[in-house]
Amino acid sequence: MGIATRISNKLEFIKKLELCPLALNLYIDKYSFSMFLKDIIAGIKIFLLLFPVAFSLPFFCGTYPTQGIIACAVAALIGIIFGGSKYQISSIAFPICVVTFEIISKYQYKGLLYTAIFIAVILVIFGLLRLSEVLKYISYSFVSALSVYVALSIIVSQVQYILGINSIQSSQGLLENITLLRGNLENATLGGFISATLFILPIFLLRIFLKGFSPFFFYIVIGCTIAYIGSLDLIPLTFEIKTIGKEIITSQAIDNILTISNTVPSQTFLANALSYAFAISLVIASQACFCTNISSSITGDRRVQTNAELISTGISSLVSVACGGLLVSPNTGFTLKNVEYKTKTIIGSIIITMLAGIFIFFSDIVLKFVPINCISSILLILASSELINKKITQYFNLKSSESCTFLITLIVVIYFGFIPATIVGFTMSSMFFARRMVRIKDAMVHTTKDHDTGAAEFMANKNGFSNTLKIPEHILKKIEVVQVTNVLFLNIAKLVEENLGKKGKFPSALIIYFKNVPYIDGDGLIAIKQIVKDATLHGAIVVISGTNGVLLDILQRKAEEENSDGKFGYVIPNFSDAIQQITKRLTPVG
Repeated sequence: MGIATRISNKLEFIKKLELCPLALNLYIDKYSFSMFLKDIIAGIKIFLLLFPVAFSLPFFCGTYPTQGIIACAVAALIGIIFGGSKYQISSIAFPICVVTFEIISKYQYKGLLYTAIFIAVILVIFGLLRLSEVLKYISYSFVSALSVYVALSIIVSQVQYILGINSIQSSQGLLENITLLRGNLENATLGGFISATLFILPIFLLRIFLKGFSPFFFYIVIGCTIAYIGSLDLIPLTFEIKTIGKEIITSQAIDNILTISNTVPSQTFLANALSYAFAISLVIASQACFCTNISSSITGDRRVQTNAELISTGISSLVSVACGGLLVSPNTGFTLKNVEYKTKTIIGSIIITMLAGIFIFFSDIVLKFVPINCISSILLILASSELINKKITQYFNLKSSESCTFLITLIVVIYFGFIPATIVGFTMSSMFFARRMVRIKDAMVHTTKDHDTGAAEFMANKNGFSNTLKIPEHILKKIEVVQVTNVLFLNIAKLVEENLGKKGKFPSALIIYFKNVPYIDGDGLIAIKQIVKDATLHGAIVVISGTNGVLLDILQRKAEEENSDGKFGYVIPNFSDAIQQITKRLTPVG
């Protein structure tokens, strides 16, 4: 009994440091066979969503699609052992695809391996020093700017492959690719346009008819079928179908890319690898903290260990590259899907690894029939979706600190490159964070008691909470809660829309619950106003609850300034009161 108590006490101490890995958390409490089946189905769904990203992005990075599948399989396995969140799903790091190409093209795979070693060391240090306590407050907008740059670069670079203009990627820079495309447009042929039509139209049709599933997976199957039938001369083709297995993806063969030299690396080489690693680590760490913050805010689960997630991501990237894969990072979109499916991640991750292993085993056969145009079409759709999801227009408010960080980072990355942009963007975000902290300190002095009167119980068990207040079940189903645990930034608007706007529908009533949020700045006010606007368009009621102290004063004053009842949302501090008010509004009169 004494040993068990000591182990339990040490585990609680580790949890307080947010360094407790997933393997030590008891997430299988009350685990049933039905939950097991649900987790298997969720794992398959996540793999279908993950596969096209893992399969196509390596092409843009100048490597083989198999390397992306390896990366996701390794990330899933490492996440089970070292990960700090049962919701987290990792994939190839989208914001750093351009710099990945740059490293491989300059230093081959050896450069990526040394960079991964440095990244692992830096992220492990970040985790041990508990830097997530700071990073989770820092603006995510500079990472969004890098993602937008990558999306634009993908769109410009892949047009030439769609049209059959060029089959060798010579640059991943946005301006260079624009120049390259402009110079090669005259080489476009009728066969290229026919090819573009043949491969672009099916993906749009599949996205329309296969909602809820990944149309990209089935699209690859269709592309392979067309290539296979064409190789048998069973259908007449007016153009040549170029496949991954027959073409050189970069200016060097894949065998040369994966060759690691035995020579001792020079000091210049190590210095460059370290500078790449530091910039990449800042991006991955910011993305990991933002991702875990989202999952914990949505679910209300306080067992999420963000520092452990930093360590897990660093180890995942190193092991992935050592196994022939690419750098990985937690993916917000897949994590939100995982939360939606309510999977335990452990079983889902095993399923992802198994399916990835099956594909890797048969990859030599499959890649012979995957058309390059098929991959380019997927990349175009993914890049376009990324631009839509980032909602660039929300950053056009020049008075917003988030907007300034986003726009300046985007300009710097276009003209000066990834590393300068990362340093500039992160520095600006840190400066705005420091300014916020001064205001937060002042706000916390005036903060009154927390209004946590049932919010956690409601999010964990709606029925149990409703029994206390005697809320009808049909009313209960119409209410959703999003919990915010940090300083409110602009990104919360995107979070709410992604989580609650599934299939284009909002709940009838949305409660934004502030759990110990000490301060809200101008960006947060913009986000709240946008949420209320979107919800109103869907006929939904928005209530802000859990507020206190200075935060409550700010929100109530802002609501009064709007001059229209409900235009800024209803501010009801006490959660139980908020539920009761919503129940009255949703209950038909008479």
